[in-house]
Amino acid sequence: MTLLDQIATIADTLTEPHFNRERYEVWDSNRHKKVRHHTTVLPGLLAQLYQSVIPAGCSSGEPQASSIPASRPPLAVEALSCHDEISMAVLAWCEDLGLALRASVESNVRALVGAAGHLDHDLQKRLLADLRRWRGWSAVLVGWENVLVLRGATCPLPDCEQTGTLRVNLTAERAACRACGATWSSEDGSIQVLGEHIKTSTKVKVA
Repeated sequence: MTLLDQIATIADTLTEPHFNRERYEVWDSNRHKKVRHHTTVLPGLLAQLYQSVIPAGCSSGEPQASSIPASRPPLAVEALSCHDEISMAVLAWCEDLGLALRASVESNVRALVGAAGHLDHDLQKRLLADLRRWRGWSAVLVGWENVLVLRGATCPLPDCEQTGTLRVNLTAERAACRACGATWSSEDGSIQVLGEHIKTSTKVKVA
């Protein structure tokens, strides 16, 4: 897959709705097992991140949530901060490239994809790295009930080593450091490396 293909794929994950198809089984009146599928449409990761902190019915140019539980998850403020960080980083990219700013962060990301073909190889690599980082942050913070906050573990990166900044999403099998922005994933096996590091950390508290 070329750099441009990777840029487009990750940008789609961040900005475009996608289908989630789940298999389940039912029994008919003749006691025959039937296979059924339940399909739902999920918004892009950035919209999911935004929806997790903005109540339904708020007036905004961003996508709105159809339903927000009355009990707010403890990491909602952090998700909002993350969404703001990504939005500002995307704006900085657009300004550096002289692109007209759009109404939403999703539209600005799509503009970056459209401009990527005109960038040199090094800039394409930088853009891809940032897109991967934004996807990693979003994937970690979406799905509150499965997010672990590791209070006693330190970031394994030598130039960070901050304590209490690791966030692990068990469902997405991704992790991120909120201090330095590093991400780990099951896709490349790096999540296992992080797991071994956490095991050797002392006084790890899960919250």
